[in-house]
Amino acid sequence: MGDRMETNELVEGGTYDVRLNARNPKGEGIGRINDIVVFVRNAHTRIGKTHRVKITKLYRTFAYAELAEMMGGSKYFIGNGSQIV
Repeated sequence: MGDRMETNELVEGGTYDVRLNARNPKGEGIGRINDIVVFVRNAHTRIGKTHRVKITKLYRTFAYAELAEMMGGSKYFIGNGSQIV
């Protein structure tokens, strides 16, 4: 393995598209990118849709993210889930 880096690895600060399939009791959306479970803050009303997210904290088997924008549009979301047109 050494210096080899996979092209599909997640990086902190990177943006990715993720489909949110569930939510936890805290209101975080839960999705998966490759083998990494991603918890998306303030996504409780966006379950079942694909969103662009920014990875804020990355661990070995899971990551935390926040909404960056909704797929298929130019609408952006801020941390509390509010929409900015």
